[in-house]
Amino acid sequence: MEQFNSKSCEEIMTTVYKPIEFVVDGLLAQGLYILAGAPKVGKSWLALEMCLSIAKGEKVLGLKTSQGTALYLCLKTAFSESKTGFMN
Repeated sequence: MEQFNSKSCEEIMTTVYKPIEFVVDGLLAQGLYILAGAPKVGKSWLALEMCLSIAKGEKVLGLKTSQGTALYLCLKTAFSESKTGFMN
């Protein structure tokens, strides 16, 4: 079994970390995210738009992106709805 790794506050404060790499300038750093909010406010379309913009290296919400790989997992939308979104 893997042992739990912990650090003291002092260790965290004295460690030199590499700068945060943003994929959407100043908004979204590299990593895994869950997007949550009220129903029908556009969460799925926002996530899709961000993923497509990152994959193409195009601006999203007026912000620069770093072109890269993006994985979009939408567990509630039918493939036909996703296809319509991809075409727009």
